[in-house]
Amino acid sequence: MLRACRRVLRPGGLIAFTTILPTPGLPAPARRRANRVGVAVAVPTSYPSLLRSAGFTAIDEIDVSADYRATLMRWMAATDRHEDALRAATGDAFFDDRVASRRRSLAAVDAGLHQRRLYTAVR
Repeated sequence: MLRACRRVLRPGGLIAFTTILPTPGLPAPARRRANRVGVAVAVPTSYPSLLRSAGFTAIDEIDVSADYRATLMRWMAATDRHEDALRAATGDAFFDDRVASRRRSLAAVDAGLHQRRLYTAVR
């Protein structure tokens, strides 16, 4: 996919994306716990390595976990404020699943299990 992205970019074009991943360097039990939460994306190698192999340069990686945590908190507050309308629009099961997923994500970030990273690179 990254090679296809590079192909459609003009020379000097920029790709930027975020992903949630297990915090690097976790001991095996914590890594298993991070994977059980189910939000993080597991890749066989690092994203910078994948970007390099796709031909990108000037690769930058920024930890934006604090911003992600703040966003989760805002989502949860808005969900609480609009619970009745959201339940009516999406159904109880979907609503409850989304709330549970956001709580798991927040707990994983707070426990240091997950990080959200921003990657940028140049074609």
